[in-house]
Amino acid sequence: MKPNAKWAIAGLIMGLAVALTLPTIAQESTPPDAGSADRTVSTNGAAIVRSAPDEALLTLGVRTDATTAEQAMDANAEQMADVIAALLDAGLEQNDLATASITLYPRWDETGSAVDGFTAENQVTATIHDLERVGALIDRGVAAGANLTSGITFRISNQNDAADQALAEAVADARRKAELLAAAAGAELGTVMSIAESSFGISPPVFYGEVAADSARTQVLPPTLESQVSVSVVWALV
Repeated sequence: MKPNAKWAIAGLIMGLAVALTLPTIAQESTPPDAGSADRTVSTNGAAIVRSAPDEALLTLGVRTDATTAEQAMDANAEQMADVIAALLDAGLEQNDLATASITLYPRWDETGSAVDGFTAENQVTATIHDLERVGALIDRGVAAGANLTSGITFRISNQNDAADQALAEAVADARRKAELLAAAAGAELGTVMSIAESSFGISPPVFYGEVAADSARTQVLPPTLESQVSVSVVWALV
């Protein structure tokens, strides 16, 4: 056999040997990490924390009608001053009161083509820290001339405490579900890959509409407030 032919045959044999070893090398590569992001479990958790309110926002006001805009505003200012004085005399501090709104608008006659007079409205919001006094403060305001209200809103002075508690309970709920799923699949929870949170509170107001000056003693029953939180958590599986 000629020398060149021998070299050709030897090169062919070596090439085949290399080609045959390549799949073996690929098959012996390290398998994916069992705790990688390819193996995850996602769960949702929710919690509701119920709390008793310790503050109330009471909005009281005065509505006055007059022939001219100036007369309506003057009468309103005088009557509103009496309402504010009554609330302060009842024990509220100046910094517990804040103007909520002041409006002035025309009243039209039955045809809608001519101004028949003007209406002025002025409302203040009072922050009340003793909920047992809410009804008495309404009565004091009405006796002094208040004839308008936008209602009462109850709240918790430190709302973060209830929200933080609900958040922790929601995450614990999500973890409990994730551990059950992982155990059923023969795996364990690894690190947290992501967390998404949404929360809101429910604070139902009490609406009274217009207050009648001759109404009986006002009774106010504070509701129970709720802080609701939901989370979505993704864990790696190991």
